[in-house]
Amino acid sequence: MKDKELELQQKIHRLISDPSKVFTTVSGKRLQFLSPGFINREKGPDFRDVAILLNGSIIICDCEFHKNASEWLEHKHSNDAEYNRVGVHIVFNNDIPINQNFETLIIEPELLPTNEPTDGEIEINEFLDTLDELQNYALLRLLRKTSEAKLLLERMPIENAFEFSLRNFLNKYRSRKRRPVYKEEILEEVIQTLKNSEMLYILYDIAKQADFNVPERFYKLTKTRIDKEGKNLRLEILLNCVLPLALALANEEQRINLFVWFWSTPALNSYGVLTRKFKQIPQNFIWQQQGMLEILYQFDKKTKISNSNFLKIGEVLNFFHIGAPPFP
Repeated sequence: MKDKELELQQKIHRLISDPSKVFTTVSGKRLQFLSPGFINREKGPDFRDVAILLNGSIIICDCEFHKNASEWLEHKHSNDAEYNRVGVHIVFNNDIPINQNFETLIIEPELLPTNEPTDGEIEINEFLDTLDELQNYALLRLLRKTSEAKLLLERMPIENAFEFSLRNFLNKYRSRKRRPVYKEEILEEVIQTLKNSEMLYILYDIAKQADFNVPERFYKLTKTRIDKEGKNLRLEILLNCVLPLALALANEEQRINLFVWFWSTPALNSYGVLTRKFKQIPQNFIWQQQGMLEILYQFDKKTKISNSNFLKIGEVLNFFHIGAPPFP
């Protein structure tokens, strides 16, 4: 019986390991699992430190799974402090309403993955304890950059913040050994063009809460040459300059769609340094590459990921929260 429960737990975990999926809770809120946390094989909730995007707010909490919602009461979880941080109750059958400060998510058993997990085929090196940590690092990198963008926007207008971010990024870009190599005058020309381009206009539209398809517009930006920048440089500018500023300016609906773009956009190519450092770990999506880059950044500081990595970010971003419900 225990083996079957563990197998079901693993399948649920793999289902919530796709950050591009958008679910709807019983209360009608939109929910994405930005990071599935880790499977808890000890006493307490099934999944610990799960990062969710709930109606535009990011929350790090725990999740519990039951076949029937009523099992929450049968197991007396309401009186157990171990379950105080549960933010999502995942069930097959919502047989009775549970009066708790969490969201209930009903999933169909047919949605569960049937294929065997591939983690065993992937070499986990000194940087990662489990492959699932990669999503947490990707989220950390994006939120860290967004908090920097938010502070920038508090000091200057959008157009100045964009140009400052653009120059800062391209200075770092120029100092590294990359291909293709851009001459300084070419990059200056690119800056002058981009600071009055669609990249800035999309930030204006987000700031005034204009109604448009966010992922589609970002996708078009990745495909449309603006000046003499190549497609790889253009994508990096979107990731490092435009997206953080957009998230800092966005309302709830826009924020959800910005995260959809981030978690679902394919990578254009593989980074050689990541291939060398993370053998066999895929680079199919930009979030995977961003997660690996953040691991290298954090490892320079000799730190491993934990909630403490996110605490300062939570002080800056009003849509980011750690801990127990009730949720904002």
